[in-house]
Amino acid sequence: MRAPAALLLPALMLAGCGGNQAQKPAPTPSPSVTATPMADPAARLAAAVKAAWPEGVKQGPVTFDDNKLIDTAFGPVLVSHGHVPDAAHVDAGTIAVTYLDADGTGFRVRKRFPKAAESGSFGDLAEWSVSDKFLDRPVIYVEGGGTWQGYTCSYTSLVALEPEGPKEVASFQSVYDNGGAVEDDAQSVRGRIGAIRKGVDFTVKFEGTRSFAERYLWRDGKYRREGGESQVPTC
Repeated sequence: MRAPAALLLPALMLAGCGGNQAQKPAPTPSPSVTATPMADPAARLAAAVKAAWPEGVKQGPVTFDDNKLIDTAFGPVLVSHGHVPDAAHVDAGTIAVTYLDADGTGFRVRKRFPKAAESGSFGDLAEWSVSDKFLDRPVIYVEGGGTWQGYTCSYTSLVALEPEGPKEVASFQSVYDNGGAVEDDAQSVRGRIGAIRKGVDFTVKFEGTRSFAERYLWRDGKYRREGGESQVPTC
């Protein structure tokens, strides 16, 4: 029996509203156009510097105007390089370390280590950086030296960021040059860290009037030179 037209019309209307019609996707929420200070690297660094140096980066004769914010397994750590403008020959450069805790959109200080490392002369270091190549926690690389009575010497230190605080885990003389003190048979060598096996060893390759390499092994919580005394002449 044919259904009356009055009954067919509602059925056709329902079919037209079913799954055969393409569904419009739900609108995607618009991203926030303003990042929070804790999400933006530059703002995070600025907040960390403000927490570590609330009275400004000039602390007495030392100015800490080069800073790196390091995220570690035990929280954020600010590493700050300090130098002394118009310094005397004997004045060293400084690395300060500040352990921080997140505090809303900023930080608060948990621990301070204002002289985690000191090296160099005339108020500054020769070089510094932070590396993840030496251990399973960040390590600060520090090199500094100077010239005294014609002898130029430089020293390299590795300072690990441990949960309880910074700890020196290696130290060695990396430069020797006596060209300003002797006229004949002057010696000049400079060492740079080459191959590194994290938590195992690293090699320092020396070049100059002599070429040689020295290996440092990880033992008892420090990198220790293999084979006793260094071949680098002492200053």
